Amino acid sequence: MANPLKDPQPDAKHRSNQKPSNRPLRMRGNTRCLTLTRDGDHLTATDAILCGFVPMQGAGADPVTRRSLRGDDVTLRIDDPETRFLNLDALTPALDGPRVDAWSRVTIPPATPFESLHLWLASQPHPYGLLAVDRDRAADMDPQNWVSCPALLKGDSIAYLTIRQLDDTTWEFGARGYGPDAAPLTRHVVDLIIDWDRDHRNQPGPDIRVYPAGVAIPPTDRPQLLVPRHHTTTAITWTAGDHR
Repeated sequence: MANPLKDPQPDAKHRSNQKPSNRPLRMRGNTRCLTLTRDGDHLTATDAILCGFVPMQGAGADPVTRRSLRGDDVTLRIDDPETRFLNLDALTPALDGPRVDAWSRVTIPPATPFESLHLWLASQPHPYGLLAVDRDRAADMDPQNWVSCPALLKGDSIAYLTIRQLDDTTWEFGARGYGPDAAPLTRHVVDLIIDWDRDHRNQPGPDIRVYPAGVAIPPTDRPQLLVPRHHTTTAITWTAGDHR
């Protein structure tokens, strides 16, 4: 992401004339186009629209790691510096073992947007990646999204978002896991789905602010994802709901 804070901050006389700017941002693989307005020493997003874009190339790029878990049939994209260094070699044999399914009782009608659930799962303080599965050669995996499915990780276990059809008008969110810790990890994903449904599903979405690199991010007791880049740090803070 280019540095949106490189321009000098306007004085109070001219601040009201500042026009919002639109910037793409990748947050643990989740892409949004942000409408940003200056707010003191940082920028605040007044809108965040799901989008796709070509990632920056060259010296300023932030790398995305691709891990093959079952050849090209099942791969994992990691866009997170901490998860990138996690040893995931044990995930390959884990996918050939027994699976654990859990269901949330959180339902949704067909053709209803729920992209905030993906970003909510990405915002957790837990190793995270996006699963891509070949629909023909690995149909047994059955992720919610065959191209880019949120997954929580441990070195030898994985749990990811899934969904099942209950009837013609209702689908239910759940989680599927593999590995020695599949049961607690899958239960954790289901608990997060329930939290999202209760606290964030019908809300405007997280508060997103972009700070210059090196500036201290104000502390919060709310769930928060920090996305460090070369020139900025973006704070995604989930302010709705009662998180005790």
